Amino acid sequence: MRAVLVVLPIAVVLASCSTGTGQSDDAGAAPGSSADSTPSGSKAADDPIPPVRNPKNLTAIPPCLLVTPSQLDANRIDQPGQPKDALGSEGCEWTDKAHTREFAVFVDIGNDVLRNVYSQRDSIPILEVTQVAGQPAIRTKDDANSTSCYFRVAAADTQTLIVRYTWLGQGREDPCVPAKAFAETVIGNLPPLTG
Repeated sequence: MRAVLVVLPIAVVLASCSTGTGQSDDAGAAPGSSADSTPSGSKAADDPIPPVRNPKNLTAIPPCLLVTPSQLDANRIDQPGQPKDALGSEGCEWTDKAHTREFAVFVDIGNDVLRNVYSQRDSIPILEVTQVAGQPAIRTKDDANSTSCYFRVAAADTQTLIVRYTWLGQGREDPCVPAKAFAETVIGNLPPLTG
């Protein structure tokens, strides 16, 4: 049952990205979170999402092969990836035998996910425009105590990597630290976008 509950917010997020409407369960804006970003010179002055300067090809590698076995070991993941699909977006989910850590990635092609999510900032409890491995990104959580954290990273203009990390173990862990590290690993493994 827990796996279904964790995947459902991803489906809602992807649906809102595709249509540009709707709200996500992990959505929300922290006061002043958008003020930390620098507007792009080629965008409107109030647009906090910078352009992608080093496009990567997110379609070149199947989602479950986006990280190597040694990279999974480094993230304390000891189970093979399981292909996932959320509203037509391919993805993969990894966990450990103890079921204390869970990473998921989804690939959204053809949508401007960052701007779609940012347009919903008033309904997202925690939202920060940031960067991951030099790429524009948005980090979200459904509340300060959430055990899940999402990073949406623009690999290219209409290629977005969505990473979710959920801590399922005892005690407390900031889920955004491993989520960001995992997203950086994936982006680092992508080839440049050519053509």
